[in-house]
Amino acid sequence: MRALAPLFALLFAAACGAPQQPEQAARAEALNIEQPWAAPTPSGVDVSAGYLVINNPTANGDRLLGATSARADRVEVHEMTMNGAVMQMRRVENLTIAAGQSVTLAPGGMHLMFYGVAEPFAEGQSIPVQLTFEKAGAIDVTLPVRRTGPEGHSSH
Repeated sequence: MRALAPLFALLFAAACGAPQQPEQAARAEALNIEQPWAAPTPSGVDVSAGYLVINNPTANGDRLLGATSARADRVEVHEMTMNGAVMQMRRVENLTIAAGQSVTLAPGGMHLMFYGVAEPFAEGQSIPVQLTFEKAGAIDVTLPVRRTGPEGHSSH
């Protein structure tokens, strides 16, 4: 029996460390996505915008690296800023969500930009989006399409 002790220890260690899926699921659940919505797309326009709040209640920061949607050719994170009297929009390569903080993507500021929208987003529809984070991995979220957000923010 004494000769088998190292074998049992090895098997126990392997069994305890094998399931990686629950750890990945716990990481994905650490970030909370709230108040998601997307703006309707006028006929003939192939772009739209999406909005949401990313809450990070964890003790570690994370970064939004990108987003995808089956309803658009590409999805980018954009930031709107004022340059004098001119509103400018620029792509944000990655968005940091500090530990214990929230980042709001809302009209007039940071937002998701959908390009190559083949079928216009219509009120009442839901737009599937996958957000990819550096630590949390992929998180699926659904953006209901409406003219204003949860607190009455209108789209740009």
